[in-house]
Amino acid sequence: MSPKSRGRPPGRGRSRKVSRPSASGRRPTGGVSAWRAGETADCWFDEPLPDDRRSWAAPPGHGTYHGLDLELLNPDDEDERGFLLEAQHLEMAEALERHEEIITESGETVNPTLHVTLHGVVANQLLADDPPETWQTVRRLAGLGYDWHNVMHMIMGLVSEDFYRVMAEKRPFDRADYVRRLNALPGD
Repeated sequence: MSPKSRGRPPGRGRSRKVSRPSASGRRPTGGVSAWRAGETADCWFDEPLPDDRRSWAAPPGHGTYHGLDLELLNPDDEDERGFLLEAQHLEMAEALERHEEIITESGETVNPTLHVTLHGVVANQLLADDPPETWQTVRRLAGLGYDWHNVMHMIMGLVSEDFYRVMAEKRPFDRADYVRRLNALPGD
């Protein structure tokens, strides 16, 4: 086990046993990745290395999720990276399968598919180093003591705002404004 692991040694992962039906009374159905009654996930993730963009894009995973060994997945492959990012969100697994929104403990409505997709957008920015200010912001925020998930969520908030502006307001993406807002993180 890595000393930087936020993880847990084998047997101490974030186990998730799914056995209750959904709100509609149906169990999720689907392909290979569908949760089955009694299926468990036992996985954990290393903390990203301070100067490694790749490990910040998708921290190395250990254990199993949907029956796949996370250590065998390639974070450079977009589909496998997406799977790793999904495994980071076990609390959203059932909602992801049902393509339903969830209500968080704070009362916020979250679309889990969009949430994991936004993680993927930030991961893609980091891996492509485009814009390079994303990586600079990650390093700066990590240096201030923020963990992987908090850093990703701060940047995802900006990405989400930009998606809204482009899609709903039909405004073009403003890279200079995005960089300015990255530099303003963590904000208030």
